Amino acid sequence: MISVFIISHSEIANSFAYCLEHIMNKRVDNLVILPVKKSEAPDAIILRAKEIIERQLTKADGVLILCDIFGATPSNIATELIQSGRIELITGLNLPMLIRAISYSSQGLDLCVAKAMEGGINGIIHVQGEINVNPTN
Repeated sequence: MISVFIISHSEIANSFAYCLEHIMNKRVDNLVILPVKKSEAPDAIILRAKEIIERQLTKADGVLILCDIFGATPSNIATELIQSGRIELITGLNLPMLIRAISYSSQGLDLCVAKAMEGGINGIIHVQGEINVNPTN
Protein backbone atom coordinates (compact mmCIF):
# COMPACT_ATOMS: atom_id res chain seq x y z
CA MET A 1 0.00 0.00 0.00
CA ILE A 2 1.19 3.50 -0.85
CA SER A 3 0.68 6.33 1.61
CA VAL A 4 -0.64 9.54 0.03
CA PHE A 5 0.70 12.62 1.80
CA ILE A 6 -0.75 16.07 1.08
CA ILE A 7 1.53 18.99 1.92
CA SER A 8 -0.23 22.21 1.00
CA HIS A 9 -1.19 25.68 2.07
CA SER A 10 -3.14 25.87 5.31
CA GLU A 11 -6.75 24.75 4.98
CA ILE A 12 -6.38 23.39 1.43
CA ALA A 13 -4.98 20.14 2.82
CA ASN A 14 -7.92 19.74 5.19
CA SER A 15 -10.40 20.57 2.45
CA PHE A 16 -8.97 18.00 0.03
CA ALA A 17 -9.06 15.31 2.74
CA TYR A 18 -12.66 16.20 3.62
CA CYS A 19 -13.77 16.17 -0.03
CA LEU A 20 -12.05 12.86 -0.72
CA GLU A 21 -13.65 11.15 2.26
CA HIS A 22 -17.02 12.64 1.33
CA ILE A 23 -16.78 11.30 -2.23
CA MET A 24 -15.48 7.88 -1.16
CA ASN A 25 -17.98 7.76 1.72
CA LYS A 26 -15.35 6.39 4.11
CA ARG A 27 -12.30 7.30 6.14
CA VAL A 28 -9.15 6.92 4.04
CA ASP A 29 -6.50 5.34 6.26
CA ASN A 30 -3.55 5.82 3.91
CA LEU A 31 -4.05 9.58 3.53
CA VAL A 32 -2.07 11.98 5.71
CA ILE A 33 -1.96 15.75 5.52
CA LEU A 34 0.35 18.55 6.55
CA PRO A 35 -1.30 21.97 6.35
CA VAL A 36 1.39 24.65 6.01
CA LYS A 37 0.72 28.04 7.55
CA LYS A 38 2.66 31.02 6.25
CA SER A 39 3.63 31.95 9.81
CA GLU A 40 5.56 28.66 10.24
CA ALA A 41 9.30 28.44 9.74
CA PRO A 42 10.26 26.15 6.83
CA ASP A 43 12.78 24.28 9.02
CA ALA A 44 10.03 23.35 11.48
CA ILE A 45 7.76 22.21 8.66
CA ILE A 46 10.51 20.04 7.17
CA LEU A 47 11.06 18.34 10.53
CA ARG A 48 7.33 17.60 10.87
CA ALA A 49 7.19 16.32 7.28
CA LYS A 50 10.17 14.01 7.86
CA GLU A 51 8.53 12.60 11.01
CA ILE A 52 5.33 11.91 9.07
CA ILE A 53 7.28 10.24 6.24
CA GLU A 54 9.16 8.01 8.70
CA ARG A 55 5.90 6.89 10.32
CA GLN A 56 4.27 6.24 6.94
CA LEU A 57 7.22 4.20 5.64
CA THR A 58 6.91 1.81 8.60
CA LYS A 59 3.49 0.76 7.31
CA ALA A 60 3.56 1.61 3.59
CA ASP A 61 5.55 0.50 0.55
CA GLY A 62 6.14 4.10 -0.49
CA VAL A 63 4.84 7.63 -0.17
CA LEU A 64 3.30 9.83 -2.85
CA ILE A 65 3.46 13.49 -1.84
CA LEU A 66 0.90 15.80 -3.43
CA CYS A 67 1.33 19.59 -3.28
CA ASP A 68 -0.83 22.40 -4.54
CA ILE A 69 1.58 24.83 -6.27
CA PHE A 70 5.04 24.13 -7.67
CA GLY A 71 7.63 26.56 -6.32
CA ALA A 72 5.63 27.52 -3.23
CA THR A 73 6.76 26.68 0.31
CA PRO A 74 4.94 23.31 0.54
CA SER A 75 6.48 22.00 -2.70
CA ASN A 76 9.90 23.42 -1.84
CA ILE A 77 9.76 21.46 1.40
CA ALA A 78 8.50 18.34 -0.35
CA THR A 79 11.35 18.39 -2.88
CA GLU A 80 13.73 17.83 0.02
CA LEU A 81 11.89 14.60 0.90
CA ILE A 82 12.03 12.89 -2.51
CA GLN A 83 13.74 9.49 -2.66
CA SER A 84 13.28 8.16 -6.17
CA GLY A 85 11.24 4.97 -6.21
CA ARG A 86 10.31 5.34 -2.55
CA ILE A 87 9.03 8.89 -2.01
CA GLU A 88 7.69 10.71 -5.07
CA LEU A 89 6.19 14.19 -5.52
CA ILE A 90 3.49 15.57 -7.81
CA THR A 91 2.46 19.23 -7.72
CA GLY A 92 -0.64 20.93 -9.09
CA LEU A 93 -2.94 18.93 -6.84
CA ASN A 94 -6.58 18.70 -7.88
CA LEU A 95 -9.39 16.45 -6.69
CA PRO A 96 -9.34 14.03 -9.67
CA MET A 97 -5.60 13.55 -9.05
CA LEU A 98 -6.18 12.76 -5.38
CA ILE A 99 -9.02 10.32 -6.12
CA ARG A 100 -6.83 8.47 -8.62
CA ALA A 101 -3.87 8.39 -6.23
CA ILE A 102 -5.98 6.80 -3.49
CA SER A 103 -7.77 4.48 -5.92
CA TYR A 104 -4.46 3.08 -7.21
CA SER A 105 -2.52 3.21 -3.94
CA SER A 106 -2.58 -0.58 -3.62
CA GLN A 107 -0.95 -1.03 -7.04
CA GLY A 108 2.59 0.16 -6.28
CA LEU A 109 4.23 3.57 -6.35
CA ASP A 110 4.99 3.78 -10.09
CA LEU A 111 1.41 3.01 -11.15
CA CYS A 112 0.00 5.23 -8.38
CA VAL A 113 2.10 8.15 -9.66
CA ALA A 114 1.12 7.51 -13.29
CA LYS A 115 -2.59 7.23 -12.53
CA ALA A 116 -2.55 10.30 -10.26
CA MET A 117 -0.90 12.32 -13.04
CA GLU A 118 -3.40 11.01 -15.58
CA GLY A 119 -6.33 11.84 -13.30
CA GLY A 120 -5.02 15.33 -12.65
CA ILE A 121 -4.52 16.11 -16.32
CA ASN A 122 -7.70 14.45 -17.57
CA GLY A 123 -9.71 16.13 -14.82
CA ILE A 124 -9.08 19.50 -16.43
CA ILE A 125 -11.76 20.03 -19.06
CA HIS A 126 -12.71 23.16 -20.92
CA VAL A 127 -16.48 22.97 -21.25
CA GLN A 128 -17.84 25.11 -24.07
CA GLY A 129 -21.39 25.89 -25.10
CA GLU A 130 -24.54 24.68 -23.51
CA ILE A 131 -24.58 21.25 -21.97
CA ASN A 132 -27.77 19.42 -21.17
CA VAL A 133 -27.17 17.97 -17.71
CA ASN A 134 -30.69 16.54 -17.56
CA PRO A 135 -30.82 13.71 -20.16
CA THR A 136 -34.64 13.45 -19.94
CA ASN A 137 -35.10 16.79 -21.78
